[in-house]
Amino acid sequence: MAVAVTTAASTALCAVLSSAPATAAADSATNSAANSAITPPGIVYSVVNLWPESGGTALLNERGQAVFNSFNYYGATNGFFDGDRVHPIGTLGGTYTLVRGLNNLGVVVGSSEDAAPRSNILGFTWTAAGGMRALPGTSVASAEDINDLQYIAGLNAETGISSRAVRWNPGGALVPLGPQPFSLSIAHAINRQNIATGYGDAASGAITAMLWDASGRRTDLGTLGGTRAFGLHINERTEVAGRSDTANSPNEQAFFWSRLTGMVPIDGGGPLTDVTSLNDRSEAVGYALRNDQRLFAYKWTPTGGLARLPGYPLADSFASDINNAGEIVGTVQWPGGQGATFSRAVRWAGLTTPIDLNSRLYRAPPGLVVQYGQAINEAGVILANSNAGLVMLRPGTRGTDAPVLGPITTLPRTVELGQDLTLTVNFIDNSPSQTHQASVVWTDGCPSPAPIVREAGGVGQVTLRHRFCAAGFQAVRVRVTDSAGRSTELVQDVTVDDPALASVSGAGTLRLGTGAAPVGRASSAAPLHFSLWAPLGGDTNRAPAKALVLSGPFHFRGEQIGVSRAGQVAHVSGTGRFNGRAGYRFTLEAHDGGSQSGAPDRLQVRITHVDAVTGAEVVDYDNAAPATLTAAAATLDRTVVDDGGVTLRD
Repeated sequence: MAVAVTTAASTALCAVLSSAPATAAADSATNSAANSAITPPGIVYSVVNLWPESGGTALLNERGQAVFNSFNYYGATNGFFDGDRVHPIGTLGGTYTLVRGLNNLGVVVGSSEDAAPRSNILGFTWTAAGGMRALPGTSVASAEDINDLQYIAGLNAETGISSRAVRWNPGGALVPLGPQPFSLSIAHAINRQNIATGYGDAASGAITAMLWDASGRRTDLGTLGGTRAFGLHINERTEVAGRSDTANSPNEQAFFWSRLTGMVPIDGGGPLTDVTSLNDRSEAVGYALRNDQRLFAYKWTPTGGLARLPGYPLADSFASDINNAGEIVGTVQWPGGQGATFSRAVRWAGLTTPIDLNSRLYRAPPGLVVQYGQAINEAGVILANSNAGLVMLRPGTRGTDAPVLGPITTLPRTVELGQDLTLTVNFIDNSPSQTHQASVVWTDGCPSPAPIVREAGGVGQVTLRHRFCAAGFQAVRVRVTDSAGRSTELVQDVTVDDPALASVSGAGTLRLGTGAAPVGRASSAAPLHFSLWAPLGGDTNRAPAKALVLSGPFHFRGEQIGVSRAGQVAHVSGTGRFNGRAGYRFTLEAHDGGSQSGAPDRLQVRITHVDAVTGAEVVDYDNAAPATLTAAAATLDRTVVDDGGVTLRD
């Protein structure tokens, strides 16, 4: 890897900082109509860069703390933001940690690989003061959620079954929940009454939503008439929201359950309705798929039913989270032509016109685009994905003492070997007297000039120059450090094509609504980001290493990869790690539509593993045929690449 470092030049910026990258500029043009509908200026948000990579798990608590993990070129990464600084979470000695839950005391839970010769996957708790502690359990366990009384819901493998729903008490004692299931049960979420929800199966093969009370007694919540239902969210009223298939119909619906109402469908009128959040006022939000394959965000209440959230013309919308004040965050997405889409993070104040959060950013660096609103707490703090990674949006005008970075501009997802690149990173600092230095790492190991920093009055720009000398999956890592020692980092993956080497390459995003079986507490509608590179034919032994990385509602990294070609379709298969765990198989078909009279590029992905107890194949993800419950949403083509593309090079 090549490393270059420079200090800031004491020269004023000439004219205006460089504009946003081409995609961001196009974003702005596409969204100009929406901007005119934005409500008048009101609350503003300061930006805090949390993590260079977005698209992974990100959780927010009421103290404005956050925990997150992602998988990129550098492998599995994770961190905890204490409101001021990011702390690494680490592992139990293995190669990865997956975060699942965060309470308001700053306690993180999840699963982590240990250092045993035949590694175990163990549940854990972590605090900034005490570090990571393994929870009691067998060789496969996961802590899924934790309440403020330190009770933890999750799963633990038992003899003869894949997993059993469990609760860990504050002292660490492991308590099995309910009777042993036929093959599996999982507790996903827990409230302050120590009541958990999740799902379990029976000998008939049916999977039903479950509720376990504080003593561990089980209540079977049933289904919406079908054979599978999942309890995903629980509030302080012990109301549950989740997802179920329906009787005599391919449709899949969200549901709301209470002791008063029983299980009630949340039906958006199309083939698929999903629920992403439930607050303590019995209000649920999510998205629904229409018969014409358009997505719309909704809010649902027991008395008012489902109400479509206002949007913009020609835009899909998706609601991610709702707080107890009824504030909702999510995304609107416009088609941009030529396989591109443009996404904006938005906030709804109830059933009002959404506010583009980009219009409310205080002193944001040029080029920064906030794309997906993920979470909002009672104070109005928001977690969001951006083109500069995961960010926190804090109400007010003071966000952080560290530099605030925009994206690495003008770096396309795919470049050619030997192509000269001139890149920029814009930054803002809340202290106009600070000076800054920058460093950069290019993973191809090739030399490059030191970065050039220009700044004046707390506004600056870093200029980078490089020529990649190695094909394959590469990355660039940029760090900007102020004179007080505070630093912020960006990482961007890039695919480098060799014109002399036949290959399949691609990078981008599959459309919102990409179906997946429930994975932790992540929504199945989270966009799936992909990076792919592999040689086709020829002397592949001399070619760079093959690479496949998927991130979003789950994380997958290919390890053993084989590839073949049939016309304009590349067939890729092999093994890899799903959410850090080894032993998963995948098959992938990459369609280069651009070579077929402008047809859309497509990426078909299927990931499976073999159940260690039953020996049966388990589908973890399949975007060609819904991997959720039934044949629901069969009309939705989830293989289309919405943003980015696939290229087969001869």
